[in-house]
Amino acid sequence: MCGIFGLVTSSNHSFDRERWQRAVKDLFLLSQSRGKEAAGLAIANPTEIVVHKDSVSAEAMLKTADYEAAVERGARSFFAGESAGPLAVIGHARLVTNGLQGIDANNQPVWRDDIVIVHNGIVTNWAELWAANPDISPRADVDTEVIAALIHKYSAEGDSIPHAMSRAFNEIYGETSIAFFTRGSNELLLGTNTGSIHYCVSNARDAFFFASEKWICQKLTLGQKAIPGFEGAAIQQLAAGQGMTLDLSTLEAKTFSFDPALATPQVSPLLGTQRKIEEKSYRLRQAQANMRRCTKCLLPETMPYIAYDADGICNYCHTYEPWEKKPEREIEEYLSKFRGNGKAPDCVVAFSGGRDSSYGLHLLKEQFGMQPITFSYDWGMVTDLGRRNQARMCGKLGIEHIWISADIKQKRANIRANVLAWLKKPDLGIIPLFMAGDKQFFWYANSLIKQTGIPLMVFCTNRLEKTDFKLGFLNVPPQVEGFNQPSSFGMGRKAKMLTEYGKRYLSNPRYLNRSIPDTAWAFLSYYGINQDHLYLFDYVDWKEEVIDDTLINGYDWELADDTPCTWRIGDGTAAFYNYIYTSVAGFSEHDTFRSNQIREGQITREKALALVERDNQPRWKSIREYTQLINIDFDEAIRTIDRIPKLYA
Repeated sequence: MCGIFGLVTSSNHSFDRERWQRAVKDLFLLSQSRGKEAAGLAIANPTEIVVHKDSVSAEAMLKTADYEAAVERGARSFFAGESAGPLAVIGHARLVTNGLQGIDANNQPVWRDDIVIVHNGIVTNWAELWAANPDISPRADVDTEVIAALIHKYSAEGDSIPHAMSRAFNEIYGETSIAFFTRGSNELLLGTNTGSIHYCVSNARDAFFFASEKWICQKLTLGQKAIPGFEGAAIQQLAAGQGMTLDLSTLEAKTFSFDPALATPQVSPLLGTQRKIEEKSYRLRQAQANMRRCTKCLLPETMPYIAYDADGICNYCHTYEPWEKKPEREIEEYLSKFRGNGKAPDCVVAFSGGRDSSYGLHLLKEQFGMQPITFSYDWGMVTDLGRRNQARMCGKLGIEHIWISADIKQKRANIRANVLAWLKKPDLGIIPLFMAGDKQFFWYANSLIKQTGIPLMVFCTNRLEKTDFKLGFLNVPPQVEGFNQPSSFGMGRKAKMLTEYGKRYLSNPRYLNRSIPDTAWAFLSYYGINQDHLYLFDYVDWKEEVIDDTLINGYDWELADDTPCTWRIGDGTAAFYNYIYTSVAGFSEHDTFRSNQIREGQITREKALALVERDNQPRWKSIREYTQLINIDFDEAIRTIDRIPKLYA
């Protein structure tokens, strides 16, 4: 199981900073024998609790600049003599039992409500506890969170912390030992139902430490690793079924039974003010929230080539040309030239399985009386959900579905090679390379017109999905025109793109792999061949609520279980690249999409902000599935992304 530990020093202890850091380091290194998959600590001083965690072993974490920065933030005032209060640390060396280690929220210490907690063991009935307490809900996948949530719930109902902890332990099944701080009290609280907490008080009774095993305490009270002041100190065990409160100011320890009837109804020593809790993820969320955004749309200051006028309105809003829908009678006249007798196919629909192509298929058959056949290109990243939605649409409408399948094994190998190259030297400009393998879709669309003898190819893309920022990060300025037909890009723009890609290839030789011929074909398919097809939403209103209602209620269209958004859920790559953009730049294609909706008067800015906040949440299940498909390590990928310097920080 995991290793937990803690160290409390009063202001009159003889520790200097070097000895204190050595003691914390030794506690980490000795505790990591119980778990080497993640590590973290929380440092509590009188004004704040600094939380730091990493998805690496304790030994590796101790060598990072982020760890040093966290220690500096948490301990500086104590060793500078600016704080008269105590300094307390709890730490964790993790053996993963549930909750992916690459996701910071699953690592420890866990911050939930007013509690910062470390936990050794497994809560086997965690799912049942969440279900039995519908007024609280999980925010991560780690079982530890339910312990903190229950303690906070019961204390908010009026219980003392010991009584709240006793109630929580009496509901928990499984092996559990914990230590935690609360935001408003001056205590360290410990509890165990197995006896896996051993502790020592210094000879001068001015310091305290605990660990998960007796031998760790022995190492730190005897011999070369002995913590100053603890030489020969007695080692005590917190018995199974007991908790402890440690007053951080006086180091007075009180034990109590987990029998709620016997738990001491003591009042916790309160701090004058609530501690601030400082954690990297929280700090980054605050930085994102504080980004400057256009006062008309949502585009933030990290958007490539953005500028704001005196009123805070961005240049993208100033240059935006409102979409002028072509008269619907024109498409009626145009389709009448191809419409057959209702039996033979009269058009081919490019069918990704996403919401736009699904709704377009519905319109062509039900509103315009066409008899389409559909065409899909399977390059290995069409999700199973997307395939099921394609089957629903074609089955209910009675439409033939043509599949053209790539060498999926090779396609995924290409993606893997390029993603691994990118992870070695991350660069937002080259992320579109991950999706290059799907661009032959356009090549096969043209080929299918010749193959079937049906001259009408229909695409159902819409102008709101314009994502200039992807090329912007490649140092290619935005282009107002040419959304539907990339082949119309000028030669200068194409040359600029190739030059910028070439620079990145040369700076990272890992891109010089077997995917190059496929990537070259993709570039030619997207930018080099004619795409003069019919674009349905140039003539038909695009209304998100109508589309969603039609698909969900009319065709039993399936939604993803990791997002309420209906966009991109059939695309296996979208969750991954949008996570990168959001993590590093603070926005994704959801922000640009909603900004275009604002400009078109479809939604208010306030609603758009709420939708972006919702849709930019990490889709962990989909990201996990993506990394499995291309055979890369999920934890290593997320760790690398999280460590990229943030454009908004």
